[in-house]
Amino acid sequence: MPVLLKKHGFHTADSAKEGARSGSKHAMRVLFVTSEIATLYKRGGLADVSYALPVALSQLGVNISVAMPYYESVTTKGVTCVGQLALDYDRRRELVFVFRALLPHSHVRAYLFRHPLLNNYDDLHIADRFAFFSKAVAQLSLYSEEMLGGPYDIIHCNDWHTALIPLLIGEQSKVGYRERPRPLSAAPKALAGGETIQSKRVKTILTVHNLLYQGETGSSITLKLGFPKPLFHPFMTPLGRAVRLLTEGFEYADKVTTVSPTYAKEIAAGKHGKRVVEVFSRRKDRMIGILNGLDSKLWDPRNDPSLPVHYDASTVVSAKRVIKAQLRKALRLPESEAPLFGFVGRLESRQKGLDLIARVIKKLAGEAYQLVLLGTGQKKLVALFERLAAEHKNVVFVHTFDERLARRIYAGSDVMLVPSKFEPCGLTQLIAMRYGTLPLVRKTGGLADTVHDGKTGFVFTPYTSTALADKMKEAIALYHEKPARFEAMTAHVMGLDFSWQHQVKEYLALYQSLLKSS
Repeated sequence: MPVLLKKHGFHTADSAKEGARSGSKHAMRVLFVTSEIATLYKRGGLADVSYALPVALSQLGVNISVAMPYYESVTTKGVTCVGQLALDYDRRRELVFVFRALLPHSHVRAYLFRHPLLNNYDDLHIADRFAFFSKAVAQLSLYSEEMLGGPYDIIHCNDWHTALIPLLIGEQSKVGYRERPRPLSAAPKALAGGETIQSKRVKTILTVHNLLYQGETGSSITLKLGFPKPLFHPFMTPLGRAVRLLTEGFEYADKVTTVSPTYAKEIAAGKHGKRVVEVFSRRKDRMIGILNGLDSKLWDPRNDPSLPVHYDASTVVSAKRVIKAQLRKALRLPESEAPLFGFVGRLESRQKGLDLIARVIKKLAGEAYQLVLLGTGQKKLVALFERLAAEHKNVVFVHTFDERLARRIYAGSDVMLVPSKFEPCGLTQLIAMRYGTLPLVRKTGGLADTVHDGKTGFVFTPYTSTALADKMKEAIALYHEKPARFEAMTAHVMGLDFSWQHQVKEYLALYQSLLKSS
């Protein structure tokens, strides 16, 4: 069987073919671990990144695989069981079956982990679920290389769901312990710093997609994992001692990244809570913000099957009129010369700025505009927007998740509202610009990095309904009074490149720098 000699071991014939297919005989090997992947299982924007980024990296010659739980709802073709993995969890011996498939329309291998605890995404045991999954991934990567075609150079973890992996594979804390192990032997000195055999052979990255979710759970999780408590960083709550799985990743990963440069700065400055400021301030030299990209093939108005008319920058103005007219008819909005504003997203009170939108609807009662909102979420917000839509004839609220309708709103709207209280990166504004719709955003996180006031959209700063209302009035005035400029901005944003083909080079540079430092 042909093999390729590599720094840490050997590639199998299968992995050699993968390297040749990507154009590199000595491609670095990366395992990208996540809770969701578009085309397999999707809950939000993380799934889109977890598909598009590995595919883009593979096209640059990286030998990358992805790992995810094999939920009951996952359906994919060409799945093969490559073996079973034994691990101890909660004082029981468990068997996890590992399956392999290819991500659709790619050469990226997906490893899917099947076990009763991994059947569903969330319930009361969600922290247990992903602690168990993380231990399974760590154990497979360390001790079952034959299943994987050889050892990995880098394990790339995503959000709190997989943040325990650096600790579980033997990484040492990069910033020191808050609690020292008991002085039983020479172990405390060894644990206080330096690299282990395991951590030398593989580098780890943790990417934070949304700091709002940190995986907080009781400290009993340490017992279930079978790892010493002093390795963790517990804190007190009214219900007792707890740990945050995301914080453990901050402590142990070789590199920490966020999904936009501004979001990284905001976290370090404490704008998203004081919990992580201390560890972030101690890890500034290991932290980097890399803006997310957009899958330009998945989001393409030139051939989007959901649209009644296809278009590019040269035909966007005329096409948008047709799509907007059909959208208004489908939603029973009156025909109008007014601009159409859109909102597509989760009805989430802590992040998305929906409280501002609700107040603005009342503030702008006399303005010539229309608004369509599409989304699902919290019951109180659903009831609020159903009532506002009933009271205002220029407002439509659709309480569902409808991919086809969402794409028609992106294409048919003139302005897309993204008034987020915070936004790590955001895909809504990127999709809007791709479809020739001007985003109206609050200056925060990735929105600040991607939208420039008066050039590629409309930007306001204070988190107030007055600031949002003023900026919406500005957009309405521009639409009515300077249509040529409005249309020129529309065509301009369609020419901007936010594709992964552009953004992925920063991740490749990060991977290369990690391997050079080993």
